[in-house]
Amino acid sequence: MNLTQAFPIGIVASTVCLLTGTISKQPLLRGLGEIVTLGAISRKIIVNQKQLTLLIKDNTCLQAKLSDAECELNKLDKKVKVQNTCQRLYLSKINKLEHQQKVIAGNITQLQKKLENKTFPKYENNLNNSQKLPVKILPNTRTSVTRVYIDGNNLSFALDRLQIEVDYNALLIELSQYATATTFKYYTGAHFPMTEGQKRFINYLEGLHYEVIALPILPRPDSNTVKTVGDDVKIVVDMLGEVKQQDRVILLSGDGDFVPAIAELQRRGAEVTVIAKKGMLSQQLWEIADDVIFLDDIQYQIAKYTKLSAA
Repeated sequence: MNLTQAFPIGIVASTVCLLTGTISKQPLLRGLGEIVTLGAISRKIIVNQKQLTLLIKDNTCLQAKLSDAECELNKLDKKVKVQNTCQRLYLSKINKLEHQQKVIAGNITQLQKKLENKTFPKYENNLNNSQKLPVKILPNTRTSVTRVYIDGNNLSFALDRLQIEVDYNALLIELSQYATATTFKYYTGAHFPMTEGQKRFINYLEGLHYEVIALPILPRPDSNTVKTVGDDVKIVVDMLGEVKQQDRVILLSGDGDFVPAIAELQRRGAEVTVIAKKGMLSQQLWEIADDVIFLDDIQYQIAKYTKLSAA
C-alpha cells in the first residue's frame, strides 16, 4: 500500500478515534486520533512534495527541449537568410551578365554601323592591266566639328529613371563617333569648398577630356532642397559664344528653356541634336530640334551597369 492509498484510511481511522474519544470522554483515545490525523496529513504533504518534484523535473526537461528547439529554429533561420542572400547575389550576377550581354550586343551593332559608313579605297585595272589607280574617296558630308553640352542635373534625373549608371567614356565615344573634332562640356553643381567625392568625380571626367564647369549649389528658400545656380544660363552663354556656322551641336537636356538659344543657333547655320529621356523632353524642344535621340534607345551603349532594386 502506497502513501496515496494510506491517506484516506488514516483520515478515517483518526476521525473514528476523535469521535470515540470525544463521545466517551477518553482523552487518550482522542489524542491518538489527533496523532493519526497529523500523520495522515504529513504523509499527504510528503506525497505532494514528491509529485511537485516530479513536475519540476518534467518542467525542466520540457524547458531543455524547448531551448533545443529554439536553437534549431535559429539555425534554420540563419540558413534561410544565407540562402536568400546567396539567391540575391546570384540574381544580381545574372542581371549583370545579361546587362553586359546587351552592352556587348550594342557595341557590336555600333561597330557594324561604323563599318557600313566607312568608305574603303577601291582599285581598278586599266586596259593594260599594268597599273592600279585608287578611286577617290568621297568626303564625309557630316559636320566635322561637334560641340556637346551636357546638363548634368538633367542627365542625373534621367539616369535615375532609367535605373542605370552611365559610363562616361562610352558616352563620349557614342556622341563623337561621326565627328573628327569634338568638344565636351559637362555642367554640374558643387559645394564650395568641394567635397572629396565631387573632386574625384570632376577629376575623373577631366581625365576623359571633358571640360567640367562647376557651379555653386545653394538651398532653395521655399524648401529643404538645393539648386544649382546659373547652369542653364551658363550653357546658353557658352553655346552662343562658341558655336560657329556649320558646327553640330548636341544638347543633352530636355529643358524647354533652351528653345530660344537653339533657334538662334539654327539661324546661324548650326545643326542641333537634342538627347533626352522619353517623358522628360519639352514638346517645344522636340519640335525645334533638327534631330532627337532618346536616352532610352542608347542606354545599353552608354550604361556601366543596371541598378538593382532591394529585394
